[in-house]
Amino acid sequence: MRYNALIKGLMGLSFFLAMAMPVASQVITLDADTQLSYARTLYDEGAFDEAAVEFSRFTHFFPEAPNIGAAHYGRALSLYMGGAYLRSEAAFAAFREHFKGSPLVLASGIMEAQCRTRLGDPTGGVVLLTNLKREFKGDSDALRILLSRMAWTRLEMGDLPRAEADFIAAAEAMPASCGYGEILKAMDRFKALPEKSPRLAGGLALIPGAGYLYLGRYQDATVTLLLNLALGLAAVDSFDDGHNALGALISFVGFGFYSGSIHGSYTGALKENRQMRQSLWEEMRHWGQELEGKQPGRCLGLTLTIPY
Repeated sequence: MRYNALIKGLMGLSFFLAMAMPVASQVITLDADTQLSYARTLYDEGAFDEAAVEFSRFTHFFPEAPNIGAAHYGRALSLYMGGAYLRSEAAFAAFREHFKGSPLVLASGIMEAQCRTRLGDPTGGVVLLTNLKREFKGDSDALRILLSRMAWTRLEMGDLPRAEADFIAAAEAMPASCGYGEILKAMDRFKALPEKSPRLAGGLALIPGAGYLYLGRYQDATVTLLLNLALGLAAVDSFDDGHNALGALISFVGFGFYSGSIHGSYTGALKENRQMRQSLWEEMRHWGQELEGKQPGRCLGLTLTIPY
């Protein structure tokens, strides 16, 4: 019995080894096309962090591959889409330095400028775009795309007059489907809104509460009027009763409230005008982010797809 069990055990072990040997002999090879296709698939699926890693792996193992430039660009773009704007900016700058003959140089420069804007430096983005316009001054298609990107970047800066001028020029160069005509209509609508005059608001505030009334702040106007009247009457009564020190103190406090209402009316008008413009900028930025999410490179001047 023991011999039979031993024989059966040896036979089972031999069978296991026979089955395992072909598996162990198989060697997994990393193919350039497969690796790049895998990285692109991750990007298309929105797994941008993983895509950046796989593009990096491609550049490490296949530095001489003919599509090495596309892999470097794919890594930079994956970092951008993943929100790593600082690393993405450096990657796009490195691409422009090492692949100067690539057709992706313009796209890389535009994305580098966009990284600066996303990092809170739209002025730096405008400077880079201006340099790119000089570099590609003979390319009408490139200038059209740069013009579009310049308009959006100036909007991020809050430079509404020059942003409007760029949008006007972009509306003439871009397809109607991009919606630049609607953008200009929105700007005209906001410009038609009546702005409050800070000087008029401050001047009216010489009459307690009138400045706030001009701004439509009726509760503040009522409180200011009643408070100034109450302090004024209290000061007069104090002087009439011979309490000169108390009257002087109340007068000092009253003058502080009075001058404060003048200043508040003046700055309130400035604030309302600023908020009105800010609402326009926010609406436009939101519109631009919606376009960016749809990846229409011809409209925004962004190249958000991995080239094949």
